[in-house]
Amino acid sequence: MKKKRLFWQLYTSNFLIIFLALFAFTFLISGSFKNILFSQVSDDLKSRAQLLHEEILHFVRSDHANDLDAYCVDLGRRSSTRITVILPDGTVIADSERDPESMDNHRRRPEIRKAMDGQVSTSTRFSATLQQNTMYAAIPLLDRGSIIGVLRTAVPVREAEESVEALQWQIVLGGLIITLLAGLISLVISRRITRPIQRLKDGAARFAGGDLDFRLPVPNSEELSDLANVMNTMATQLQDRISIITQQHTQQDALLSSMMEGVIAFDTDERLININRSAAQLLKVDAEKVLGRSIQEVVRNVGLQRFVEDALASDTATEGYVTLVNDRERFLQVHGSILKEMGGQPIGLVVVLNDVTELRALENVRRDFVANVSHELKTPITSIKGFVETLLDGAISDREDAVRFLGIVSKQADRLNAIIEDLLSLSRIEQSSDAEEIVLASSSVYDALHAAIQVCQHDADMKHIRIHLNCESEITALMNPPLLEQALVNLISNAVKYSEEGKNVWVSAAQSKQNEVRLEIRDEGYGIEAEHLPRLFERFYRIDKARSRKLGGTGLGLAIVKHIAQAHHGNVDVTSTPGEGSTFTVTLPVNRGGGGEDVA
Repeated sequence: MKKKRLFWQLYTSNFLIIFLALFAFTFLISGSFKNILFSQVSDDLKSRAQLLHEEILHFVRSDHANDLDAYCVDLGRRSSTRITVILPDGTVIADSERDPESMDNHRRRPEIRKAMDGQVSTSTRFSATLQQNTMYAAIPLLDRGSIIGVLRTAVPVREAEESVEALQWQIVLGGLIITLLAGLISLVISRRITRPIQRLKDGAARFAGGDLDFRLPVPNSEELSDLANVMNTMATQLQDRISIITQQHTQQDALLSSMMEGVIAFDTDERLININRSAAQLLKVDAEKVLGRSIQEVVRNVGLQRFVEDALASDTATEGYVTLVNDRERFLQVHGSILKEMGGQPIGLVVVLNDVTELRALENVRRDFVANVSHELKTPITSIKGFVETLLDGAISDREDAVRFLGIVSKQADRLNAIIEDLLSLSRIEQSSDAEEIVLASSSVYDALHAAIQVCQHDADMKHIRIHLNCESEITALMNPPLLEQALVNLISNAVKYSEEGKNVWVSAAQSKQNEVRLEIRDEGYGIEAEHLPRLFERFYRIDKARSRKLGGTGLGLAIVKHIAQAHHGNVDVTSTPGEGSTFTVTLPVNRGGGGEDVA
């Protein structure tokens, strides 16, 4: 947008101020004059109506409509006033200007409505009868406290409007003359003000262009001469300082902005003097608004406040950890170092915030996983080692004991192999999902459910458990059939394992309105306590370890189900009531992006 010269800004502003002031003066004066005239007309109409009230009321009571109309015509001609009498239903029974029978119903007229409510009211509008703007005044005709009609008086407001227009033209004409004279004076004053400023601007432009040897001419006015002297003095020092400051500022901004770690600088009073973008995002603050404020105002975290206080009191670098809770819990590694001036005097503190939330979470997962794997592997290995040692100590000579011990060793070896296979399967699923190597295509949900049931049917028959399938054949979902079948086999197998003989297992699928397919596996088994549900899908998490191992579980089946569901861009959930059974729900998308195409 092109900028205007100061001369034109001053001249235009002064001219507009004068013009607007005169315009407002004209508007206010004419408006006030019009209001006064119209108020006088309104009061006059109300007075005329009040004077006629008793006479008109007498005619209305006597029900002499013809006499009333003639009376109104005669009185209206002599008083130059239109007089109208209206019944409560809006029917006009007398009018000084027109035949009442040819007039329409007046009940909807604004002044009539208010008069019917017992109010004395006025209204100004265009009259179709008089063909000009007319002011109306209406009063209720009261007979023993009841409204039996309305008396309305009206006069044209043409004369009042013409008086207002004449006044407006006089004010406008005078205003134009005054505005013209004021514009000429404003032109001269604006030129005198802007001419020396223009010279200063031209000199400042030369400074900006690098010509710092140039000296500005000193104007006559005190303020502008001081400004010129200051700018001349500044020019001798400006070039070196600009170069140094620009270089330092650029380097500092680039360094702080590119750092992933949060950096905050405090003065000795614990007030923020600088903060980079990463720190502002970690602390959820506006980097510009927090400068100059204390740490207690900016961050409601006692740990960080105490760290800043301790670091300022220390002569050496300080390290620590702070837990920050905003939208979620974050763990920060904090490092503080004292800022010192050239003479070694402390002038503040710089604090570096390093978000180690993910590292700590990964460390916790790794530690728990190692502990769980070690525990799960130790049990079968200990059992195998114990029975092998027993055989070596002589039990191998007893064929019956040897066969029994070797059977236990074989069983524990199978268990060890199952754990390793599940671990490898879980690892493959995670790696394939992360690398987006799992191919998903729109496939039949019924086929996947039916195949999984067939795999588990033998175990169900052994316990006389009936598996019921409820799924329409046309339901499809975005899936990898072998992977989904593996998850369904795990869920149905668990439902069979943890149900008593003769119970039922229900397997169903339905498509929801949210473009999803919900697969449910419900059993009548032992059920799960509420406190176990949040951790049920963790690796090696067991509700009843003795029962799980007895039934051959590895503790990884539900973790595999969860990762398979996530690989399908879905999720798995569970609800359960102890003693009544559990329901596992797997939610899958029907398609991705509404297209239904294959996704890799």
